[in-house]
Amino acid sequence: MLLAAGIGISLVSYLRLSSTSLRLAHRSLLGVSALNVAETGLEHAMYAFSQSITNGVPLATAWNGWTTDTTAHTAKRRFPGSGGFDLGAGTIGYVHVFVQNYDLADTPVVVAKASVSGIDGSPPVTKTLEIRLARRSLWGYGLVGKTSVHLDSNAKVDSWISDPDQNAATAAVAYSSGVRRDRGNVGVVAAADGAISLASNSEIYGTASTGGGQVTAAGNVRIYGASSPPTPKVDLSRIQKDFSCTFPTLTVPTPATINEVTSSWTTTMSLPRAGDVAFNGVYYYNFAAGHGVSLASNKTLTVNSPVVLIFKNHQGVPTFTMSSNADVSVMPDKSMTIYTNGDITFNSNNDINVGNEAKHFMIYGTSATGQNFTFDSNVQVYGCIYAPNAAITLNSNTDIFGAMIGNTIELDSNAEVHYDESLANVGNMGGLRVTRWKELQTAAERQAYEANLAF
Repeated sequence: MLLAAGIGISLVSYLRLSSTSLRLAHRSLLGVSALNVAETGLEHAMYAFSQSITNGVPLATAWNGWTTDTTAHTAKRRFPGSGGFDLGAGTIGYVHVFVQNYDLADTPVVVAKASVSGIDGSPPVTKTLEIRLARRSLWGYGLVGKTSVHLDSNAKVDSWISDPDQNAATAAVAYSSGVRRDRGNVGVVAAADGAISLASNSEIYGTASTGGGQVTAAGNVRIYGASSPPTPKVDLSRIQKDFSCTFPTLTVPTPATINEVTSSWTTTMSLPRAGDVAFNGVYYYNFAAGHGVSLASNKTLTVNSPVVLIFKNHQGVPTFTMSSNADVSVMPDKSMTIYTNGDITFNSNNDINVGNEAKHFMIYGTSATGQNFTFDSNVQVYGCIYAPNAAITLNSNTDIFGAMIGNTIELDSNAEVHYDESLANVGNMGGLRVTRWKELQTAAERQAYEANLAF
């Protein structure tokens, strides 16, 4: 009898263990199903974005079936509209989706909360996912390096929006501390530890993303956002290790009509010059080997029309040099674009395109083997640099208002880069990219969206 009782107790315990294991396995299965349903909700939102951005479908049509608020820039929808998805074996699921900035008024955020119920009558399993999106643009980040980005001695990166209403007819908003934002994102493709490094009071008011390596931070530095706590100064939630970037191959323009330049420009001048010829409204200038732009001692180059400067035979030599208070003044709504395989130096109190928008001054580095771009001593540039094989150096109170892409990027001695978020609408490479995917696991994270998902 004792033996039978022992066997009976063991069997009961085994059955209870088996039952518990079965329930846990079932709950785990429901959790995986809930994640899949939540992903379905995210995909529906991405489809609406794609219709609007990539296919040019009117906003109201692309988001047809969603409850939209044009004032709050939000959209909501339940999938399916009623009932639930039949996931098999008596399992039913549905998802609520909330979208911030569905009209791209600011950074798009999509949150999907899925609920899945099983046949056993146990409480439903819920999963909440959040993704953040950005346009696929050449200028989607403030700084992008192939190999490294280093900040030292009070160097800073942050952002602002020069065109908040996306209306070219209204005046651009100049950068100031009052409009400063935390989208000064820095990315490096390299996976080595220290590919992004900060030292001596430098800071990133945004995110730091590498191809897999550790971000090195030493000497009272900060990586943070508007919602980051005061301590620790390096907000680990703003560091990611899954950064990747495609560097498109540049094609130097070959217009049917071009103005050949056979002597260097060294004096104050305006473009176009008398006798210059345009092609489709743009003035192209091709510089012969050994010739470039070299302005010093308060000389000014004034741009009164869209112009393109081309340096094709200047590997390893200076092509565009500014020093001693020399300036480039680009008139409103005009532009200057530079294609060069040589080196560029701005040194000593140069103002480049100041007062205009960054999209109106572009530098494209075309060297396949390497080139040097140096900005030193109180230089201000409103513009963009795309030079994926260049070493870019900013020193001594240099300010870049725009965006930069290089092989290596060094910021030192109070140099600052202020990323213009409006550039995300320039050089559009099509559609949106996911900059962050996260399951909201804590109550505090989910609470931020509870009111928006309660419909």
